[in-house]
Amino acid sequence: MTRGGAGIRALLVLALPAAAGMLLGAAPAAVPPAGGAGAGFRIPAPAKTILKNGLTVLVLERRSIPLVQFQLMVKSGSTSDPAGKEGTAALVARLLKRGTRTRSASQFFEEVEFVGGTVDTAATVDASFVRGEFAARDIEVGFNLLADLVLNPAFRPEEFDKERRLALAEIVDHLDDPQNVARLAFASWLYGGHPYGRPADGTELSLPSITRDDVAGFYEARYAPNNAVLAIVGDIDAAQAAQRAERYFSSWKRRTVPELKVGEAPGVRGRKILLVDKTDATQSQIRFGNIGIRRADPDYLALLVGNTVLGGAFTSWLVSEVRVKRGLTYSIASRVEALRTTGSFSISTFTKNDTVLETIKVSLDLVRRLRSGDVPEADLEKARSYLAGLYPLHIESPEDLAAEILNVDLYGIDPDFINQYQKRVRAVTGDAVKRVAARRLPLEDLAIVVVGPAQALKKDLETLGPVTVRPLQAAVEGADAAAAPAR
Repeated sequence: MTRGGAGIRALLVLALPAAAGMLLGAAPAAVPPAGGAGAGFRIPAPAKTILKNGLTVLVLERRSIPLVQFQLMVKSGSTSDPAGKEGTAALVARLLKRGTRTRSASQFFEEVEFVGGTVDTAATVDASFVRGEFAARDIEVGFNLLADLVLNPAFRPEEFDKERRLALAEIVDHLDDPQNVARLAFASWLYGGHPYGRPADGTELSLPSITRDDVAGFYEARYAPNNAVLAIVGDIDAAQAAQRAERYFSSWKRRTVPELKVGEAPGVRGRKILLVDKTDATQSQIRFGNIGIRRADPDYLALLVGNTVLGGAFTSWLVSEVRVKRGLTYSIASRVEALRTTGSFSISTFTKNDTVLETIKVSLDLVRRLRSGDVPEADLEKARSYLAGLYPLHIESPEDLAAEILNVDLYGIDPDFINQYQKRVRAVTGDAVKRVAARRLPLEDLAIVVVGPAQALKKDLETLGPVTVRPLQAAVEGADAAAAPAR
């Protein structure tokens, strides 16, 4: 019997390479009212403390709900995985929840559930996360449990074996889903040997090669206070939160973290088409695009507005033309994925096998239109209003606000980005959209991935460019790539 029930609210686990928060790059299901909620909102700057061991603590008081959200970010994710051992960072994150040196996994979560709290972990491309949420009255319990999880992982051999088996089973299951296959194959095909092209969760080849020593070694090398930021948002006094952070995390030893150099990805030159052969498919998954921009790029918001016009909202050109007018698909979207050192722009959809070529060509025609600057002012205004109105909704909860605070730190963004977001989005001009679209939304330099029956599709796809056919497993493992080798 738990005092707080099964938990206050389930934590969201980041699955895409966005580090911690909403990228606003893909088409959502509904459109907020013009002008948006929270117009002109302002959030105070978090109180910042740097402990003697180098841990940065950011505290933002939000007294409206008696909850406190903790998010600890370690600035090392799957890009730090050793070559051939992809999935190490993800396995470390999984194992943190499987017991400490003072508590078994069951004991740990019994204590969490007794006070109605939640705890979860995740590893993304650029970072790893520990998240917890507790009632304000149980803040001492929350600090105690999270500090134990972060500072005292046990990595028990039996838990390691179990979690590695589960991770491998999940990967195998994902290969039955054409959508997941397309996502993984596109990343590998686009990024080539760049770390962003490697599956964050690992592969069927890499996971069996990871040992318990690899996991412990990753933790010892990367989980350091001087490589971490703790964000605390909720019903708590900022000074008291900093004092508790000092009390519970001061024993975490500073160490030298190996330097990780992740440069910009080279991208694709020309049209390079990967056809992933799935002989029994009656519909084909489609992904195409190229390298985009890093999150701190000054053109980020202009690209976001252009993407919203093209395919980042339910009223976008792609949805209107490809889905509504032509009936080629039930779902199509364009996406801006802006990460720490580089990123991507892509269009994703699915269609019947005999309309794959038409779907790609119609989509490219709309990209061409955006590049030309032929964007009605009404469409631009609708996109600007949509983004400005949506943003406050995505940082409304303590969980989402803590994630965005960490985004600002991880990506080196202007500290006042959150408060300036609406103003800057509304200032994006048609000329800015045209310029960034011409720079970042190519027509001739494209990585194209189609998952479907090769025999039925290859001839049509060859009208777009040279086609490489790969079996499913090889495509996901990255046996070949469209991009040049990473420099």
